[in-house]
Amino acid sequence: MGNKRNSIGAVVVLLAAGGFSPSAAAEDLNPISRMSLEYLMNVEVTTVSKQPESIQNAAASVHVLRREEIRRAGATTIPDALRLVPGVNVARINANSWAISIRGLRSRFGNKLLIMIDGRSVYSPLFSGIFWDRNNIPIDDIDRIEVVRGPGGTLWGANAVNGVINIITRHSGDTQGRTVEASVGTEERGSLMIRQGDTIGDTATYRLSAEADAYDDSRFADGSSADDAWENGQAHLRVDWVPTADDEVLFEAGINSVAGGGRYTAPLLTPPYSETRSGDVDRYGAYMLGQWARQINARNRLSLQGYVDHRYMDIDTPIAEETRTTSDLQVQHDFALRPDLDLTWGAGYRTTRYDVTADEFSFVVDPESDTFDVYNAFIQASKRLYDDRIELTVGAKIESNSISGTAIQPSARALWKVTPDHSVWTSVSQADRTPSIIETNMELRNAIIPPNTPQNPTSLPLAATITGDDDLGSEQVTAYEAGYRGRISRDLTVDLSGFVNRYEGLLLDTDTGTTRLNTDFGVPFLEVPLTINEQADGTVYGAEVSASWQASPNWQLRGGYSWVHEDLDAPPRSGGNSPSHQVSVQSLYDISPTWRFDTVLRYADELENTGTDAYVNLDARLSWSPTPDIELAITGRNLLFENYEEYGVERVANPQPLASQVERSLTATFTLKF
Repeated sequence: MGNKRNSIGAVVVLLAAGGFSPSAAAEDLNPISRMSLEYLMNVEVTTVSKQPESIQNAAASVHVLRREEIRRAGATTIPDALRLVPGVNVARINANSWAISIRGLRSRFGNKLLIMIDGRSVYSPLFSGIFWDRNNIPIDDIDRIEVVRGPGGTLWGANAVNGVINIITRHSGDTQGRTVEASVGTEERGSLMIRQGDTIGDTATYRLSAEADAYDDSRFADGSSADDAWENGQAHLRVDWVPTADDEVLFEAGINSVAGGGRYTAPLLTPPYSETRSGDVDRYGAYMLGQWARQINARNRLSLQGYVDHRYMDIDTPIAEETRTTSDLQVQHDFALRPDLDLTWGAGYRTTRYDVTADEFSFVVDPESDTFDVYNAFIQASKRLYDDRIELTVGAKIESNSISGTAIQPSARALWKVTPDHSVWTSVSQADRTPSIIETNMELRNAIIPPNTPQNPTSLPLAATITGDDDLGSEQVTAYEAGYRGRISRDLTVDLSGFVNRYEGLLLDTDTGTTRLNTDFGVPFLEVPLTINEQADGTVYGAEVSASWQASPNWQLRGGYSWVHEDLDAPPRSGGNSPSHQVSVQSLYDISPTWRFDTVLRYADELENTGTDAYVNLDARLSWSPTPDIELAITGRNLLFENYEEYGVERVANPQPLASQVERSLTATFTLKF
């Protein structure tokens, strides 16, 4: 390890000494000019209101992460890209698992976030969250990632509780020609992306991309392997078609395969009553998505979207298989009732069929097969006053699902454009999270207390069995938000927001039943049933601030700070999985028209629940582009520590891999476009 440490240290010295004197010609091919502060203030977002609008006019805490920022940060996964967004809490559990949240209450599956790719939800109803390794799309296919911090249930429905992350891919017309990108490194062992883009007649374009990645095992603190290496293979097709001047059609399809692993603690009914096992996880998926939109007139637009998503998962520890097929159809109509009054309404239907088989002792889902449906309808109106300087928006969604019944999710927002460069906003909204399949239908035994111990003085093993409840209702949040967004000077922009989230019916507590003798598994043991209830409440409040500073024509600095405090009326260790304080600073520096040096400095506070220490770390990337179509880059990640831990063992009712350490890494990437 000493040689590795010295070699990487030498690279860091070379990067730091790479000549920071700006070139007089730095603006000639300067990509920073494509991310000017004026551009950033007027960048278009669609996730806040389901309509295109300037970020300066959005009455919400929204951040747009552009592809160029992601590339220059050296991120190769979506979770690493999200580290750049203020208020998004990202922690790597092991080589293929992450815990990601917005505004607290973080867990491995991030069950209060709605994640979409081009409007297609990738939220798993089984665990109530997302498998990030399964959705690691090629970075160069991304146009932008829109992150809305705060509820989005009025437009997007259940599970958009603490935020919405919408990953929007590039129009195929912007990816014409051929691209090959290859990487090799110490942790990312290898990556190859191939893309072809071309026209179809005079009215359509397409993009076909394929990517394969391989990541190395991570390590535990004692140096042993976490057996969590993973490989990801995927292919995507996108077709954009303009059949008439008023119509737009989008078709997407894709397949992916993920093979990973991890170490898990499995319960035993005989000594030593638990053992650590290595388990493989195989995931396969395929999807098709179609969108059609007609511009009836300048302020009248009708759109339709439908998709089918099929998923299969096979887990060794605990033994489980899941097959799931989701079909979704949504319609939306945007039009102007008057010059100062806009109306958006829509409706949708989603059906999901799942089949789950699992280990009969440690993890059981009953019924193993089922179908659940979701019906929804929403309406939202926006009224502009005083020469369009004030905008009031009210709306509500009614949603009925087979799991928790019917819920109404209303919101009201107000925006005041004090000047063209300064705006303030405030909002109050409600959103619901539907319980997951395992929260309603599972039986889980994840620990055995040995006999003749202080915790279990009896002569038989003792198991705490967590069971779901099919009568559970939805978790609900009422959120109060306010913010300011403005351009302080020609070279400085600032975005501030504060929030108070009041939660009711959090699924963090259990009811304890009567201890009973269980003889169903060959070895008699005592069993304490713990039934999930919805009796926990809580308040989470905090603030986020981000700023962009154009220090010089060829140097841009971006920073973010977030603070969150959880006050939960729930069992100990139910919260505390999110850092109270988090800071990030990204530096984008063009040394010359062909050389760029970029860094990201990150700080995350300690995690009380998981026992994880606070840390500061640094990523750096040096790139050379002799022509606009060729780039060679060297990226060093986590340079300040050879290894450290970002997440520990949380109090959860879901099987999860043991947390491992994040290691320092070095990656070389070559990109060719032709």
